[in-house]
Amino acid sequence: MQDAVNAGEQASIRLLFLTALIDALPEAGARIDPLLREHGFSRAQLASPYERAPLHRYVALLEHAALKFDRPYLGLDMGMGFGLAELGPFHALLTAADTLRTALDSLARFQTRWQSRTLLDAEIGPETTIFSYRIEDQRIWPRRQDAEFAIIGMVTLIKQLARNTWFPVEVRFEHSIAGREDRLARCFRAPVAGNHVANQIVVRNDDLDRPLAGAARSEDRKRKDILECHLLDLLRPDQEPAKSLAAQALDLIARRLGRAHVDCDSIAAELNLSGRSLRRRLLEEGTSFRNLLQEARQGRARAMLQASDVPLSVAAERLGYSDSATFSRAFKDWTGVSPGRFARKTD
Repeated sequence: MQDAVNAGEQASIRLLFLTALIDALPEAGARIDPLLREHGFSRAQLASPYERAPLHRYVALLEHAALKFDRPYLGLDMGMGFGLAELGPFHALLTAADTLRTALDSLARFQTRWQSRTLLDAEIGPETTIFSYRIEDQRIWPRRQDAEFAIIGMVTLIKQLARNTWFPVEVRFEHSIAGREDRLARCFRAPVAGNHVANQIVVRNDDLDRPLAGAARSEDRKRKDILECHLLDLLRPDQEPAKSLAAQALDLIARRLGRAHVDCDSIAAELNLSGRSLRRRLLEEGTSFRNLLQEARQGRARAMLQASDVPLSVAAERLGYSDSATFSRAFKDWTGVSPGRFARKTD
């Protein structure tokens, strides 16, 4: 079922972000060229920043470059050097915003145009807003360098839009940060935690809603709206085949796992269906809600266990299980081996 659901939906990224890697490795010189070729890239592609490339190859390139050139914090270095100027016409769009929230909303609106099948959303609370970034395809792993590039890149943009002394309330990563805590805390000037359901940055609402210096006048806001309209049209997503209901439901389940309660009625509501109608239509497509939930959990579980630094209790929580024992029993039913044995086999 997984292959059928995901057929034709390979995640992609604009080559705009390849520049950040080249710029972060000036000492590598021509030595980076064979590495680029190995992963299907070349320097010549820098002349076409909006060309698409498979996301899994780009993420693998970052991980390989970090190892090859002994740069364990490569993603951080990329993000600290990638700011408004590197965003081309988006520079004008973001600097025309009247508040940080408006600017980050624009950033989120373009996320799927820059990088498909990637979540960038905001959860607004009474005092803070949590911005979450996560690649939806759990098979793309490890992805530490991409995650750290994305989060520090967002911090760099905020500093340039607001003030250089700004810092977040907290930063969270989906990967383990064991042995890296001090460097990350110094970099972000905030508490940093690992093994979360997504890569997140927590921002004070006061900071988000405070007018930016030189906030846009009415004519600037009109110009911003026009620019945004043109950019959205120019970066129109590639036409994809219509998704089956099962594929849509699986996407929603995968997005909610570990972030919100997942049941048939809540997924049906997001699809503007009743729970009964969703069950009936899934049955017509040869599957069921239970099968889709198990499929999403299996895919996420395998990816997390391949990253051997994810504790079993964290994996269980992210997958919506009440405890580690329940998750272990379910995983053994799927694969015939315990989670611990599976993780050891993949090391």
